[in-house]
Amino acid sequence: MKDTLVTIGILLAIISAIAILVGFIMIFFESRRKLGLKVILFSIIGFIIGFGTCFANFSLRGMH
Repeated sequence: MKDTLVTIGILLAIISAIAILVGFIMIFFESRRKLGLKVILFSIIGFIIGFGTCFANFSLRGMH
């Protein structure tokens, strides 16, 4: 179960990092500025959740 949570956390962190870049690009377009800021905000929250989940469930194999 821990491996599944680590995988989900990694995927969430990667998707959030990509969404941050997309939101940053959207800021440059006048009509999409507010949407870009919302995307960045939610992406940062998702990145923190994903990275925290991955970090909390990650274990070094072979080290007890």
